[in-house]
Amino acid sequence: MFLAIYRKYYHSLLFIGLKEIKDAHLVKDSIQQQFLYLWEKRETIQQAKNVKAYLITSFLRRLTNDWKKSEKVYNLQVACNNISADPLPTPEESLITKDEQTHLGKHLMCHINALPARQRELIILKFYEGLPYEEIVQRTGLTNRVRYTTKYTRL
Repeated sequence: MFLAIYRKYYHSLLFIGLKEIKDAHLVKDSIQQQFLYLWEKRETIQQAKNVKAYLITSFLRRLTNDWKKSEKVYNLQVACNNISADPLPTPEESLITKDEQTHLGKHLMCHINALPARQRELIILKFYEGLPYEEIVQRTGLTNRVRYTTKYTRL
């Protein structure tokens, strides 16, 4: 008897649920939960005069509650993601970071300038101008092997 009711009304409840909420997984879960509840309470539930009306009403109530819960969970996840994200730096922190980067950039350029001219040229082409290896080879006239050797000899 119970299985016959499930088979008879499952698709109707699915259709009604999808009209209300576009989340098919939530609707299917709510239908399953509704029938599970009915099975567990079969001893204490009074026999309904109109089974279809009872199922639809109780299902829609459950679906609404399930949807509200899922919205709360989603909002909580969004809030947690926003909290865990790095907070914006203060103006002082931004200024300190900028100064540190400037200092490191000058320090790095001093070391790059101390390199032989060919190595300095290759490093600038690759890391400052962002050229791919093939274009560096074309610009400098070096072979790939010489380019790799020259670039990595002192690094």
